[in-house]
Parts: sequence; C-alpha cells; structure tokens
Amino acid sequence: MATGRDEIPHERVIDLGSVQAGDDVIPFRRHTLDLGVSETVAVADINRDGRLDIISGNYWYEQLRPKGGLRFIRHKFRELPYTFDYLENLSDLAIDVNGDGYPDVVSCSYWSKPLTWWENPAGRDRPWREHVIESGSPVEFAFLVDLLNTGEPRQLLPQFGDPNFPLTWYELADPGAANRWIKHEISPRSYGHGIGAGDVDGDGRTDIITPQGWFEAPRDPRYGEWRFHAEFDLGTVGFIHTHDVNADGLPDIVTTAAHDYGMFWYEQKRDAAGRRTWVKHTIDESWSQAHAMTLADLNGDGQPELVTGKRYYAHDKDPGANEPLGLYWYEQIKTGGGQHWRRHIIDYGSRVGGGMQIAVVDIVGDGGLDIVVGGKSGLFIFENLAPLSSGL
Repeated sequence: MATGRDEIPHERVIDLGSVQAGDDVIPFRRHTLDLGVSETVAVADINRDGRLDIISGNYWYEQLRPKGGLRFIRHKFRELPYTFDYLENLSDLAIDVNGDGYPDVVSCSYWSKPLTWWENPAGRDRPWREHVIESGSPVEFAFLVDLLNTGEPRQLLPQFGDPNFPLTWYELADPGAANRWIKHEISPRSYGHGIGAGDVDGDGRTDIITPQGWFEAPRDPRYGEWRFHAEFDLGTVGFIHTHDVNADGLPDIVTTAAHDYGMFWYEQKRDAAGRRTWVKHTIDESWSQAHAMTLADLNGDGQPELVTGKRYYAHDKDPGANEPLGLYWYEQIKTGGGQHWRRHIIDYGSRVGGGMQIAVVDIVGDGGLDIVVGGKSGLFIFENLAPLSSGL
C-alpha cells in the first residue's frame, strides 16, 4: 500500500485557488499551484503544444489554458530524495540538450547528484532519463549564461560548494557527441557562496563574477586566459547581476545576502588611470535570506526592476529565519540626491517566499510579465493584472 506523498496522484488536473495580491502600482492575482516542498522553478513549453509549462522538483505542470482561467495537469517525471528537510533539487534549467527540439531539464543538488540533465522523452511513451554532468562537488545553484556572446544563454555556470573544486563552466557539445557537455576550467579553485555573469568592464564580453572578485573574459572564452580581478569581497551572497544602476556608463553589481539581512548594489568607480573601485550601497536591510533575485522590466519603464523574496529556511538558524515570508519587487527611483529604491509588496505573511528561483515571464499569454515562484512552502503563480494600455 502506498503511503505518505505517494498517495498523492502523480498526474492530476489542478484547479488553482486565487487571491488578490500586489499593490496599486501592479496588482497581481496569486494562484496556488502546489503546496509541496520544492524550491525550483523553470518555465518552458515541455510538450511543444504552444503553451508554457512549469518545471519544479519532481513534477512538470502542463498548462491547459481553458476558458475562464489558468489550469494545469501535474505530471510526475522523476523521484528526487529528501535530505535534512530539503528536496535534493536547487535549480531547474530548461534547455534542449540533445537537439531534438524538446526542452530538457538541467538540475543541481548539494547532495547525492550535484549536476545532472534529464532527457525529455519528446512525446514518446518512455520515462525521462537522467544523465550526470558533474559529480565532483556539491552545487548550490546554477545559471544558463551567454559566455560565448552569441546573444543566447546556452552555457552552464554552477556555483560549486567545495572551494577546492575548479571554477568551471560547461558548453553544449555538437549534436551526436557522446558527452553532451564540454568542461572549461578557468581557475583551480572556487570562490565562495554566490555566482553570476555579466559585462563588468564594458568590453562587450560576458565576464564571470564571484563573491571574491571577477574573471575578465578573454577574446576566446574557450581557450584564452580568464584574468582574475580581486577587487571586492561581497560575502555570502546569492545571485550576482550586473546593471548600470546610476546610468554613468559603468556596470555596477547588484546582489543579496543569501543567509543574512540585506540587498545591495556596488557602484563601480574608475579613477583617471582607469583603476576600478567599488562603493557599497544598501537597497533594503529589513528582511533576510534573499537567496534568488531576478532582474526584469515589470512596469515598462525601460529599466529592470529587482524581483526577490525571503527563502523559507535557507538555513533554520540564519538571522531572521523565523520572520514572515514575503515576495517583493523594487523600483529604481532616480533623484537629484542619488539612487533610491521603492519596495513594492507582492505578497507578505503567507506561505509565499523567494525559493531558489524566481521566473518572470508572460505565462498567461496576455502580454504582461507574470511571476512564478517556488519554495519549501509551495509553488505559486502571480498573474500580472496591470492593463497594458496603462504603460505598466
């Protein structure tokens, strides 16, 4: 007899309960998709029916899009273990690995299988197949990034938990290759909690950013030397982004304290000789454990906003771990006195947090940017209700 979570049907239609959320700037409707334990979110058309689906943990959620609102069918495609109250899954990334036209799923974990990809059965009646990419180090989270500067993020950049493991990025091999991922080591060690990619020096090439400094991309990212610049120490952070916050032509850094209080941006400055320095500015220190952050233009002003939230028990002993969960977006306000940020509450005090990934995408299909977020306390969709004609 099945017990525990196996009593829950692996495939079922989900009727989403919904409540109002957001504020008078951007109103949202919150839909509860699943109250299970999963911190990941990826959005892709898994079955190629023209509708965006959701991947999170053990399941992918097929969008039905009937008249009258959002509906999904939940499909179980794998069985992931639990360790210390964590589902062994910290990032899901949708990308067509084998070139058959169907999105596969790259996943990472801090435990038994650090970096794998799951092969989409591509409409055939067979199970998803798991393939190992890397087993040498725990992986806290991973990104798809554009290190080859093609305009498309198709390279894999993990944040390794073992500081003695080489800092490595992975390139998709040509179709038909026995090993689907090619390793490129840029340093014999890794550099702490946090990782990101962006053009730090403004030369048009995507650099790799660590908490302890950044690696300047060579002209040939595959074979050239990545030069390390130990210009800052960000501490224990989450996702690291580049964004010219003050519009002075110099890319700045935006990140969060993953296991403490605070969101910050680091202003890049250069002296007459071209030497760089970095000045830390606080965005918000009123809540903790902002592990994941996404930059997206939510309000249509041409500038990216910050979308982030409190992770439920990133660690249960982190500062602020037992304080209320919340999901927020931050609007950049430029004034004569400098750069300021206005916090907008999407959701506060419910089961909704930031999880390990936050997807900002038009999943409803009405032209507005919606938000999909998972966590140990559930998986949720925030449908953007702002009328497109309003300029938002």
